[in-house]
Amino acid sequence: MIRNRRSYFKNSQRALNQLLRLYERNYQKLVRFFPLEKSEVDIDYLIPEGKKNSEIKIKCKNISSHTSLIKINKTRSFSLLQDTDIEIYLYHDAKMAEVRKFNGKKQFWLRNKYPNKNMLSKDEKFQWNFFLEEFLTHTKNYGLSIIKIAL
Repeated sequence: MIRNRRSYFKNSQRALNQLLRLYERNYQKLVRFFPLEKSEVDIDYLIPEGKKNSEIKIKCKNISSHTSLIKINKTRSFSLLQDTDIEIYLYHDAKMAEVRKFNGKKQFWLRNKYPNKNMLSKDEKFQWNFFLEEFLTHTKNYGLSIIKIAL
């Protein structure tokens, strides 16, 4: 039993380090969108998805001098998909960005017991933040334009 406990703590420690690095990478990518001197900004743009485009709305709100709140809303391009809502906290003193809500669900723990009542995966928090990183990279590469300028 002692071996299992040691390996469990070793694996969770590695996952925590990976999650913290992911927070730091996401912070760097989000600061490129919202420089620190612009505290409250709204950005609207399009991303191509097949024959249609999805509209992305990003709102930044300054909560305090050390924390900002960013809300990302992606409208569905197909009727089968639901809208995506992401709520992110930027911690400027720690230089980290954390996904706090994803489609209305909150996730507090690093690891979940499985199965659970919400049927969240074991590493749901990591997956939400990894999705944010991929989304920001995709936006940088394929985002069309700010809608106000495009129209």
